Amino acid sequence: MKTASTLLLYCLTFSVAAEIVDQKTIDDGGSGPFKAIATSESSLSDYVVYRPKDLQSAAKQQHALPLIVFANGGCNDTSLPFERMLSEVASQGYLVVALGAMQRSLDDRTLKKSPNEQMPQAIDWAQSQNKTESSVYYNNIDTAHVAFAGQSCGGAQVLAMADEPRVTSYLMFNSGIGDMTMADADQQSLQLLHAPTLYLIGGESDVAYENALKDYQRITNVPVAFANAINAGHSGTFEEANGGAFARMALKWLDWQLKGKKENSAVFLKSDLSDFPGWTMKSKNF
Repeated sequence: MKTASTLLLYCLTFSVAAEIVDQKTIDDGGSGPFKAIATSESSLSDYVVYRPKDLQSAAKQQHALPLIVFANGGCNDTSLPFERMLSEVASQGYLVVALGAMQRSLDDRTLKKSPNEQMPQAIDWAQSQNKTESSVYYNNIDTAHVAFAGQSCGGAQVLAMADEPRVTSYLMFNSGIGDMTMADADQQSLQLLHAPTLYLIGGESDVAYENALKDYQRITNVPVAFANAINAGHSGTFEEANGGAFARMALKWLDWQLKGKKENSAVFLKSDLSDFPGWTMKSKNF
């Protein structure tokens, strides 16, 4: 349990205006209209923030950036394997906060497991920065539209934290809990979901396929879609430029769920996969 002094320090840290202490550019900033950067922020240790470089211009053009909190494969404290996708998403006008400090290579430090609690804490930080007048994020984050996303074990972290009331959508990449217990999540965690949910799976060769299918069959309380890239496997397309088809599918969902682009619903509700060869789709509860 946190002491009162610890909680006060925690709140004060988040209320300090963010300042970039390190940054890098991935895939020339992505293919979107807002060239993205990955940053380490002085007020947010142990995370990477993927965002448009010209944050204020991006927010002005689209009336603030929806927030995505991303948990990594293996529940590890690094988003390096997913940075091409996360940067691409940011370039399309999103603020992505990923668990784990920035890395230049996977062997530049010892990896650890990220605590589940870092996911809601990322929202706390975003809300604080959104209210701090001296912060570049001031009034530029759409904290009414928040997604929790995670890959593999990171998806289990999403389920473990699914009762977070500020979340308005979930994305499960190559992940499913099935009959397992992982990262404090189990089959009962599916009942914590309270917003539309997308599973992005890599076909039957994806080790998460059967568990994801069980989850899809068991979810009755929220709208859920099951996007299946038949030949992608457990590693999806994260190593491809701009995150490949997994990034494009995720953006179709995010633009629908967090930005209200209803025309994108045809991908999920009518299986309009003309832009996604090699994928199948099913959905229910919408």
